[in-house]
Amino acid sequence: MEANEPHTRPVVAVKRRLDRLVRAVALWAGGTLLLTLMALTVVDVVRRYGFNAPIYGVRDVAKLMLLCLVAASVAYSARTGGQVAIEFFSQRLAAPLRRRLAMGVRLLAIPMLILLGWQLMDGGLNAGRFGEASLALALPFAPFYFILALGMLLYALVLVVEVGLLLCGRDLSFHKRRGTNP
Repeated sequence: MEANEPHTRPVVAVKRRLDRLVRAVALWAGGTLLLTLMALTVVDVVRRYGFNAPIYGVRDVAKLMLLCLVAASVAYSARTGGQVAIEFFSQRLAAPLRRRLAMGVRLLAIPMLILLGWQLMDGGLNAGRFGEASLALALPFAPFYFILALGMLLYALVLVVEVGLLLCGRDLSFHKRRGTNP
C-alpha cells in the first residue's frame, strides 16, 4: 500500500506519536529506574559485606522499583517486538493469513489488558483503603498498583494502534528517529 494514501495518514500519525511516547517512557522512566536500582544494589552490597551495615528496607524499595520498571517498559517491549513470540507455525502461513492471525491475537489481548488495568486500579483503591504496605518500610502499595495499571493500559493502546495499522494494510515496524541506533 502507498504510504501517502489519505486513509492511512491518521493511523500512521498516531503510530508515530505513540512510538515516541512509549520510547520516552521506557528510556527515561525505565532507564532512570534501572540505573537507580543498580546503584542502590551496589551500595547495599558494599555496605552489607564491606561494613556489615546493610540498608534497612532496601528489598522493599528494590521490589517496588522493579515493578515500576516493568510497567514503564512493557509497552515499548511490545511495540518493538521484544517479547517472546512463538513464530514457528505462523511463519509458514501465507501473508494474508499471518496478518489475520496477528490481528486476532491483538483483538484478544486488548480486552484482557483493559480488564487487567481495571482490576489493578480496583486493587490500588482497595490497597489504599485497607492500608496495604511493604513489610519493612511500610511503603503504601496503592500508587504502585496505579503505575502498573497505567503500564498495562498503555500496552493496550499500543495494540489498538497496531490493529488500526493492520486494518489499513500497513506494517507494524517501530518508528525510529533518523540517526538513532537500533
